[in-house]
Amino acid sequence: MSSVLEQVPARPLPALLAWAPLALGVLALLLPTYLRLNGTLWNDEAYEHGIIVTLVFWWLAWRKREELQVLPTAGAPVAGGIVLFIGLFFYFVGRSQNLPLFEVTAHIPILAGVLLLVWGPAALRALWFPLLFLVFMIPLPGFVLVAMTSRLKQYVSVAAETLLYHAGYPIARDGVVISIGPYRMLVADACSGLNSIYSLAALGVLYMHLTYQKGWLRNGVLLAAIVPIACVANVVRVMVLILITYHFGDEAGQGFLHSTSGVLLFVFALLALLGMDELMKRVMRPSRSAE
Repeated sequence: MSSVLEQVPARPLPALLAWAPLALGVLALLLPTYLRLNGTLWNDEAYEHGIIVTLVFWWLAWRKREELQVLPTAGAPVAGGIVLFIGLFFYFVGRSQNLPLFEVTAHIPILAGVLLLVWGPAALRALWFPLLFLVFMIPLPGFVLVAMTSRLKQYVSVAAETLLYHAGYPIARDGVVISIGPYRMLVADACSGLNSIYSLAALGVLYMHLTYQKGWLRNGVLLAAIVPIACVANVVRVMVLILITYHFGDEAGQGFLHSTSGVLLFVFALLALLGMDELMKRVMRPSRSAE
């Protein structure tokens, strides 16, 4: 009885070791950025999801390690060099001028340029989603953030006031200042819902990637549902805080429940998104009873 040994493709690790200095150089660029963001931008409630996006990116890239090892090391030096140069240009401009938008955006062309240099276009096809996911780490320009936050605060304030007014509560609104009984409350930037939209969009896109299903309808509906679900969840959050303040006082409304309500409502929004996906699976599942 003879045994047959399976032929395992040789992995070009020795060839990859030649690129180790380049990999170390990339890490030397990115690590200071991560440390800087951890002490500045990622402490802002609007961008506290940035560290999670970064960790998810490296996890997604790690999952592709075996696929990268068996790829032929047929690099594209011209294309890779151009993309890497563009990334380094954005990085140094952002780093030297203290522009997080440029510095963080540079991650994508820097990493894409390295992949092209070492492996070529095949590596970009393998890691297209992790690179695309880094978009959620990019901070919005200040004027865009202010405009979106202001508009969302107005919508949330109007919705909360209208619903509670029709529920019989003595409530009035002046811009984003809500008065109910003896209390006056300001709908702050954190209550605009922009954080929930950004974070829920990142998790929704990641969920659709990990549970990949063919068909544009399911993916399109889930993507379109992210913004309204996050907005509804945030309106509910504001209403809950208003009611807590009205019934139990300002201390209760601004205490522990205020700090945890954002997390609870985000979980609610995520569960609503998953529930919508499960509902669509049941509705769109082909019926076999007629077969």
